[in-house]
Amino acid sequence: MNKNIEKELDSIIEMEKIVLSALLNKSSNTDEVFLQLSLDDFNHTFNRILFGIAIKFREDGRTLDYLSLINYLNENKQEQFEDYNSYISSIDAKYVGNENVKQYIESIKNYSIKKQLEEFSKEINDTDFDVLSAQEKLWNLEKKFLDITSNKKAKELESLEDILRSYQSRLDILLNKSHEMSGTPSGYSSLDKITNGFQPGDLIILAARPGIGKTALSINFLVNSAKIYAEENETLTKGEKPKAVMMFSMEMGNEQICQRILSAESGIELNVNKYKVWSDIEKTALSSSITNLINYPIYIDDSSDLSIMDIQSKIKQMSSEKEIRLVVIDYLQLLKVSKNKQNNMNRQQEVAEISRTLKKIARQFRVPIIAIAQLSRKVEERKGDSKRPILSDLRESGSIEQDADMVCFLNYAEPKEGEEKSNNFGSNVMVEFIIAKNRNGETTIVDLTFMKQISKYFELKKTNL
Repeated sequence: MNKNIEKELDSIIEMEKIVLSALLNKSSNTDEVFLQLSLDDFNHTFNRILFGIAIKFREDGRTLDYLSLINYLNENKQEQFEDYNSYISSIDAKYVGNENVKQYIESIKNYSIKKQLEEFSKEINDTDFDVLSAQEKLWNLEKKFLDITSNKKAKELESLEDILRSYQSRLDILLNKSHEMSGTPSGYSSLDKITNGFQPGDLIILAARPGIGKTALSINFLVNSAKIYAEENETLTKGEKPKAVMMFSMEMGNEQICQRILSAESGIELNVNKYKVWSDIEKTALSSSITNLINYPIYIDDSSDLSIMDIQSKIKQMSSEKEIRLVVIDYLQLLKVSKNKQNNMNRQQEVAEISRTLKKIARQFRVPIIAIAQLSRKVEERKGDSKRPILSDLRESGSIEQDADMVCFLNYAEPKEGEEKSNNFGSNVMVEFIIAKNRNGETTIVDLTFMKQISKYFELKKTNL
């Protein structure tokens, strides 16, 4: 070992002894030690054993001092080490007060991070990036790097005063610009009044049985917000990133999505499988819509075999150039976890892992994520109002409803008394947009009309649950 490296390690081990001595002598820094340091941060084997015992005492609510530590080791031979009485006695004598203990804690933690980074560097050099598994290995390395660099165990507590001052600046913006919402607009005023837009960091689940139009609605959300951001991008100041929205579609190709977008914006039914003679008015409308849509900052990935790590990597890649304001995933149950986790999980556990990771990604990039989900078939067995979806109807739900900030359902509206039953396979369909869970607001129903032939939703009115 290099002499300088050896000298640095000896210095760190000495700091470990002083920190342990602070615990034995009930220093005022005791809480800081447990908050900032873990077993892996200790380099000397004996020190690691003693800190492990200190953790046990703390968890059991027992007092830790010189005598209690000696008595514990006397009774637990499996944790004894050579000449532990003398070693603990020497440690106990090292404490001379609270001076510099915080600095020692910080130095031990920094040295631990440095060691992990050195090991990480060696792992990179030793990693074989074959064609088939290169992407997954890169993702795992990236995740490990983020774990190391964020390896500060404790976040500082904030006083309500500090939090309020920070929140007040945000509130002032809202009060002075009352027409602006804090989140990404959906394009439906009744819905935006409830949500104040889709909020950064939120995971929104949009679920329904097949054929009701959940993909169409999510595309409507995407286009409505992109239309606003296209205008805002024209007035960017120097240094500002252009705003953009993203869609990951594992079920529908990008040309199909493009066809739906163009149909919804032009108001003209497009069906490549159906022969039609186009009028001049229709041709003009389509041409005009294409001209407008070209400027919309919408990015689509129609890879059919996406994993959760692909989603994270592609959002990160895009966020280096754009300010991502909305992500749509169609759909959640088609996503996959990494191969090394698949072997140890059943499908429900996989979906739970996916929803949990999506929530983390939403918070990491401060972007609302709308994940489309399927409902179980049991909802079809119910009748009348009881046919409305509920949280337990989410297929392979696992922790979906726990991780989500909002859970929304689409449901064909039942006719009111005296009204004729609508033909759900016709052109215009009455649909209930049900907000079944809303962590930051009310649960309610927004009535929408779905024009199937052009894949577009229009809002009507709001009805309280």
